[in-house]
Amino acid sequence: MKARVERGYTLVELVVVITILGIVAAIAVPGFSSSHDKRLHLAANKVASAIRFARDEAIRTGEEHGLTVSQATQKVTVNKYDMTTAPISTLYTLVHPVDKQPYDFNVATGSTTQGVTISNSQDVFNFTGLGRRRSLIFDAYGTPKWIVGSGPTTYLLGDGIIELSYGNQRSLVSVAPITGRVTIQ
Repeated sequence: MKARVERGYTLVELVVVITILGIVAAIAVPGFSSSHDKRLHLAANKVASAIRFARDEAIRTGEEHGLTVSQATQKVTVNKYDMTTAPISTLYTLVHPVDKQPYDFNVATGSTTQGVTISNSQDVFNFTGLGRRRSLIFDAYGTPKWIVGSGPTTYLLGDGIIELSYGNQRSLVSVAPITGRVTIQ
């Protein structure tokens, strides 16, 4: 008669497998949680890209382009402005060069930036002699300014700082006066 052989795992084999799974989980979990930490960085890059795109389009076309940053709606919109109206108005929203959708995005609800907020307590662009506005215009030379009336009266950018927050983290996207250079801190 043949002896019946029982098949199964020994306690040592089970401990080794559980230990290996624990090590893999310990390595993988920080990778998953760090994607949440990247939301603020992605949002800052997205806002900076919108500003740079508006400036580049103004230089490329020789016409005024700009953007609006709204704390109330958490939206950033890149626009072509109609300089023949007083006050100036938005002619149309530009189309994103990659996804071909209107360049109009909500920082707080975006798929990669959800939970990030524009946390400035005042409008983000400060113009010398005029005060704060939520919109910025770039001229054909890429100079950041605001234009009022049919005269027109031009006000240069004094400072432009968009403060983004995610939890207790903060990031600043700055637009330099005169040059329009965009930096992220």
